[in-house]
Formats: sequence, structure tokens, C-alpha cells
Amino acid sequence: MQKYVDTAAVWIGAVDTWHLLRLDALTGASTYSGVIDTVFKGNEDYLENGGSYDDVQWVSIAYLQAGNTELGKKYYDIASTAVDSTYCRGGLFWSSARDYKNAITNELYTATSGYLYETTKDSQYLDNLNNTWTWLDSIGMQGDNGLFNDGLTKDGTCANNGQTQWTYNQGVVLVGLGYLYKYSQSEAAITAAFGIMDSIIENLTVDSGLREGCESATDLKCNADQQSFKGITVQYMAWFLTITSRDDGTKYSDFVKLQADKVLVNAAKPDEEGVYSNLWYAKDGGAAAFTGPAQGAALGALVAAGSLNC
Repeated sequence: MQKYVDTAAVWIGAVDTWHLLRLDALTGASTYSGVIDTVFKGNEDYLENGGSYDDVQWVSIAYLQAGNTELGKKYYDIASTAVDSTYCRGGLFWSSARDYKNAITNELYTATSGYLYETTKDSQYLDNLNNTWTWLDSIGMQGDNGLFNDGLTKDGTCANNGQTQWTYNQGVVLVGLGYLYKYSQSEAAITAAFGIMDSIIENLTVDSGLREGCESATDLKCNADQQSFKGITVQYMAWFLTITSRDDGTKYSDFVKLQADKVLVNAAKPDEEGVYSNLWYAKDGGAAAFTGPAQGAALGALVAAGSLNC
């Protein structure tokens, strides 16, 4: 596990650390338990003062997975300073510029709030989960196909901005909905989650494999961030299924497991065992990215599938 020194990649380091810690939990080992102690070194000032309210939540989740509730709370509390009830009637700002409210920051806040409620049983976290989901559900950030667009317009109308429906914007919210069901007995949360997963399967796959909107087998257009998204999506789907013990038969668990199969069949580097690209839905046509974020995403898919088999 490399140490991420570019602040643009801090959040990817947090996600990859989380994948590794979930792998440890799955295998009963502690092989990667020390990663959390070093992965953010040199980036503490950025995390505490950089005003990136999504990044700090990925870090919070990694610390909570590592069993460090104190640091999980610390970075959650930084994100909580983005909560605002005036601009667009609620939700969290994406950054300290306080001019944009987007899907991922608010979806993460439902997930981190639910995770902290499960860890501490402090009712403030369940309240935050309920309030944030109520806002997300009412603000119109989902398109006609049921998928979340990137965020809201900045012109004061707070309309859906119609920007890319990234895979992880559909996956992360599932965990918040899972905790909402578990601790508020909300069948509406299950209905919403099933609808989102159906929309993922219908709209964001090719040949049953997840495909990011920027992906092509012949033209590399996805940046490092975007190459990491699919692994998050399937991990959060698996997390939802574990939290709720609810599925439509085996539809969604089968889908998660199929993504791992796609990784093994399509993304494996022919001449280097254990190395994977960002292309899951098709064989490489010259545009596969064999990068750290793509490798992390592949790991996420494999761990997600493993977690549902054990």
C-alpha cells in the first residue's frame, strides 16, 4: 500500500485503506492493520483545514473501520461544519467555498452518520442520518432514471445540474439507507435502495459489467478519481446487503459477485498476475488503465464478493 502524498489522492488512499481493512476483516487477519497509521501522514493539515467535506468523510470511514472511533468522530465533525439549512434548504456544502451542494458529500454523511450511530448509539447521529436523507430525497438530485446526478446548480435555483451520474453516487447512498432501515425500521428506505440498485443494473452496465460514463475499451478518458468509483459502488452495495439482510431474492448479491467475475475475466493484466485495470465490462482494446486507483477498485470488487460468500 503506497503512501499518498498528493492531496488530490488523499481520499483514494482512504478508500483503498478501507478496502484493505475490510479484506483483513474478511480473512480474520491483521495484515493491513498498520496502513491506517501511515497513509495520511503529511496530509493532516489538508484534512483539518483544506475544507474538503467529502474527503474527510472517506477518512472518517477508514478510521471507523480500523476501530478508531475518536479519529472517526474528529473527521466527521469537520464534515459537520458544512451542514447548512439556508442555501438550497438543507444538506452539506461540498467545500469551504460554500457554493455547491452535491450528491457524494451528502450521501457520505448519511453513511458516516449511520456508521457512527451503530458504533456509539448516540442519537445525534441517527438524527443527522434522517435529516440528510430527507433532504436528499426531496431536493431533486435524482434524474428521471432514478440515478443521482453530481449535484445542484449554483445559480440559486437549486435545480438538478444534470451532470454525470457516476457509479459511486449510486452506491454510497445505499449504506445510509441500510442504516435507516436497520435503526428506524423504514421500509421506504428498502424501497428506495432497491430502486437505486435496479437503476444501476439497468443504466450503468454493459454486458452486465459496471461501466463508468467516461470508460471506453479503446479510449482512456477516466481520471484517477473516476477509476476508483466502481470498487466503491460494489463495496457499498455489499455493505448495504450485510446491514439489512435484505435482497430481492439473490438479485443484488448475484450482481455484486458478477462484478468480481468481470474483474477476473476482463480486467486482469495478461502478463502480470494479480494486476487489474479499470475495464470490467469488456476486454482491453488499448485503453485499459493499470493504475493504483484501478487496482484499488478491483480489490473492492473482490472483497465485496467475498464478503457475501462468507
